[in-house]
Amino acid sequence: MLLDRDEFLVTFDSAKTTEARLIAVVRKSGYTAQVVSDRNKAVELMAKLEKLPTGFALLDESLAKAKAENKPLVLDFSAEWCAPCRRMEKTTLVDRRVVELLEQVVFVRLDADKHPEIAQRLGVVGLPDIRFVAPDGRMLRQLRGYQEAESFAAALEELIRQTANK
Repeated sequence: MLLDRDEFLVTFDSAKTTEARLIAVVRKSGYTAQVVSDRNKAVELMAKLEKLPTGFALLDESLAKAKAENKPLVLDFSAEWCAPCRRMEKTTLVDRRVVELLEQVVFVRLDADKHPEIAQRLGVVGLPDIRFVAPDGRMLRQLRGYQEAESFAAALEELIRQTANK
């Protein structure tokens, strides 16, 4: 369980339930789900996401800028059709405090429909999906769903504090 990233693994007895039923229950609870067929693959998937993947020009350039400026990187996955994404755009991302904090990071908005290979590689299964990355490429935190300005600002402040001490 990775509480700082709001992620957890669920193992289940396939004789008692189905993957479809489990996913339905998880989604009904307000979470997103990704099926990994065995524990070894699940552990491998989690380990792969510890560092930002390389080989994607947009990510490589953004990380290089973050390193050069010694700032954390914030990746904001969204889409034009995503209502919570549009709401964040009109409320959270224009909040004075959030705007000031975003100036202290390298902030990159990625349309998941225009960059599906990046979204898939990072396991984006719901939008908005926001990733906090250290200047060295370590994945630090993931925020899923709509973020109120106050809580997003607090998360950004913590990210800035956390990476300033490194």
